[in-house]
Amino acid sequence: MAELRTVNWLEIEGKIRTRILTPNTSYAAYLVMKSSHRAYGLDSTPSEVSIVLGNKVNRGKAYLCNKDENKRNMETLFYGNRRNRVAQEQEDGGNIQVPSKREDGWMEIEIGEFFSGEGDEEIRMSLMEIGHQLKGGLVLEGIEVRPKHT
Repeated sequence: MAELRTVNWLEIEGKIRTRILTPNTSYAAYLVMKSSHRAYGLDSTPSEVSIVLGNKVNRGKAYLCNKDENKRNMETLFYGNRRNRVAQEQEDGGNIQVPSKREDGWMEIEIGEFFSGEGDEEIRMSLMEIGHQLKGGLVLEGIEVRPKHT
């Protein structure tokens, strides 16, 4: 477990080989984390999440903590450069993930899905901050890979 204290740039990466997974199975990778009582800046801009398997890339966007709608409205009022991000979110259909609470008390964000196949390929999973906002208080447990239930 690691705690992010104060940074203005964030990138989290993980790698795994398909040979250690069940062949021909759909999987999903999840970033497992919490935010500390002194967390800040984790909801200012969405991060880019991605899974890369061979030449297949699965991308999405996610906030590192849940954003209060009132806070979003206030930021739109006070920060002019925020208008561009809000417009982009609307173009994306608002399809930006937020963390969901797990039974064990941790939060998780789905990084993406992949199919393990029968070979031995490397899967690269990542979360990268899109903007360079000052942030802190993220407690990271790690990346969890588990079969996807349909």
